[in-house]
Amino acid sequence: MSERRLIGLDPTSGPLERRDDRSLPNRPASLDGAVLGLVANGLGESKAFLDALYEEIVRDESIVGSVRVLKSSVSVAPEPADWARLTSETTLAIAGFGG
Repeated sequence: MSERRLIGLDPTSGPLERRDDRSLPNRPASLDGAVLGLVANGLGESKAFLDALYEEIVRDESIVGSVRVLKSSVSVAPEPADWARLTSETTLAIAGFGG
């Protein structure tokens, strides 16, 4: 019987060392005038959930539009064209995944 090696990961070890000077973007003070990106992974009702979430948000905020993306697979990033749309046309994005 071969020897198996197990590696445990400790999520309490603290933040990882940053490898570059990038910082997180500031959160907008308001969603007024925002364009929301909605990224669904296609599992379950992820698309319907994001559509319903969008409808709830626009009831309280002056959202001017949305960019909806349905990924081609649950285990990949959005397609390059979709990623370009998200990064150039939206104020912020919400990723949802079903199961």
